[in-house]
Amino acid sequence: MGWNSKPKKEEEKPAVKLSAIDEDILTGLGARELYGLEILDELNLDRATELSFGSLYPALNRLEKKGLISWRWGDEQEVSGGARRKYYKVTALGATSLRDIQQYRASLAARAGAMQNSTAWEGV
Repeated sequence: MGWNSKPKKEEEKPAVKLSAIDEDILTGLGARELYGLEILDELNLDRATELSFGSLYPALNRLEKKGLISWRWGDEQEVSGGARRKYYKVTALGATSLRDIQQYRASLAARAGAMQNSTAWEGV
């Protein structure tokens, strides 16, 4: 029997694969509706390397195609004379997917902590 032959439990796998930026966007949006610049500002608050619009918008399109976010047009054009803004929000699937991956990461961290406290790491 090989070391990787143990079947994985269904709850150990995230339902939807998310990149780091996808996860950051879903977390940054939370329960709010934000437009692109607001999302970018939120993501860049505590980041060592700032994200650009060139990274943000492809990720937003990817998340929309997966059904993890939705958007609506704002009414700013009539009010400010500027371009209309596209407001994004997390869908129910997006919230569930984010929660699943966060729970998965928490279980990995708990197992890693348990391993560090056990004798499994002795001599490594």
